[in-house]
Amino acid sequence: MGIYWKWALALVAPMLLAGCLLIPGKFESQLRLMNDGTYSFTYAGQMQMAEGDDNPMSSPSGLAGDEADSGNAANDAQRNSALSAMFGGAVPGDDEGMRKFAEQLAKYDGWNKVEYMGDNLFEVEYAVSGRFDQMFAFPTIPGATMQFPFVQIIRRSGGELEVLTPAMAGPSGLAGAMGPMPMGGEADKPKMQPIDGTFTIVTDGEVLGNNSEDGLTLDGATKTMRWQVDGKSGPEGSPRAIVKLAE
Repeated sequence: MGIYWKWALALVAPMLLAGCLLIPGKFESQLRLMNDGTYSFTYAGQMQMAEGDDNPMSSPSGLAGDEADSGNAANDAQRNSALSAMFGGAVPGDDEGMRKFAEQLAKYDGWNKVEYMGDNLFEVEYAVSGRFDQMFAFPTIPGATMQFPFVQIIRRSGGELEVLTPAMAGPSGLAGAMGPMPMGGEADKPKMQPIDGTFTIVTDGEVLGNNSEDGLTLDGATKTMRWQVDGKSGPEGSPRAIVKLAE
């Protein structure tokens, strides 16, 4: 297991314990990093609150009747409170809470569309641009105590920009670490949409490394890297790149 994968698991561990992750569904996303210091990022498609098949906070076995029901209710309340804090008020299965979460998120810069579709699924359109400073992460959920980015940019000590995509790992990645996902067989849990999209990085900087299947394509000084994120990417297969921009 690589260092990046160990870091990502440590980051998402509290969410795995709660049995829930905010992950992509179907999407198209592009990141532009330019030598003049400007950047732009777009994400259009689905965002979903995915629940694991097993609830590690369920009541202990051996209890029966009213005692078990009381224990389940208490555990559900505890879990929902934890999830609400983690995800800025959103709790899987609470349609009213999810709609309010969407309305609140749409008030923030970049969120041009946030529509709750039911079954823990959102349709979103996000676009930002400007001058790159030190770090970037999408999505950033206001009020959430835990952030698990689909796309993250970190500036290294030498000035290089490292692009990571923790939440884009497929079923054998972090999403799969939650255990089996409901795919329509359970009546009490919504069907999870497969992670299925494209992620593109465009830059006129120096590409020091990337793990795209086809490497990069050149158009003059512009380099393009494209990934098909189709659920087959493993822990080390989610899109990653290192770019050095002119100082």
